[in-house]
Amino acid sequence: MNAVAAERLQNLRALLGDPQVNAATLATLEAMAPDAVNKPALIGWLSEGLQNGERRWEIRTALRCLARVLQPRSYLEIGTRRGWSLAQVVSEAPHARVYSVDMWVDNYGGVANPGPEFLRQELARVAPEFQGEITFLSGNSHDLLPQFLEGCPPGASAQDGLRRHFEDRPHQFDLITVDGDHTALGAWWDLLDVMPHVAVGGAVVFDDLIDRSDELMGDRPASRFAHRRRP
Repeated sequence: MNAVAAERLQNLRALLGDPQVNAATLATLEAMAPDAVNKPALIGWLSEGLQNGERRWEIRTALRCLARVLQPRSYLEIGTRRGWSLAQVVSEAPHARVYSVDMWVDNYGGVANPGPEFLRQELARVAPEFQGEITFLSGNSHDLLPQFLEGCPPGASAQDGLRRHFEDRPHQFDLITVDGDHTALGAWWDLLDVMPHVAVGGAVVFDDLIDRSDELMGDRPASRFAHRRRP
């Protein structure tokens, strides 16, 4: 490990769970649009930790720490939904080039999922310091990521507007979040797609799995998934 990487790791360890970082994370979340299903529990958990002087952390606080330490020039996020993670990154990396991949499924997890224009307005409101560029890509990550990361835009005329984004994309990303398909095999494919595109000194944040342990045993599900994806 070189000196720069060692210093970054030391800084990250010091920041994870830091009350100041957690307070900033909490303030950003509280400023975002209401979510009666998931948001109250997260805000309550972070608030409780601050009140008790505990060094708590989860994906949003971790991303805020990483963005502060790495100051990423490029950020790829798979699975954005209402932008809770994205808002933490752009608040700390105001000049990053951001690419967000999501299927924008309505009523995902029992909560409205308004889509890219809603998120642009949200981010402009809660992170006014952000001056970078955000590109929202709509589609299944298992179909879209290989094309996007290799710079090969879809051939359908309806997707021609994406051509510039595919051609001008960064070849390496300083920070990547994989938070889309929560099945073990789906997350595995996303990780396989993005890992070759992590910049030297960059980081990948992964969250999370819903599969039961018995579903992870054996290779038959993997074979079926691979057959569907790689005909």
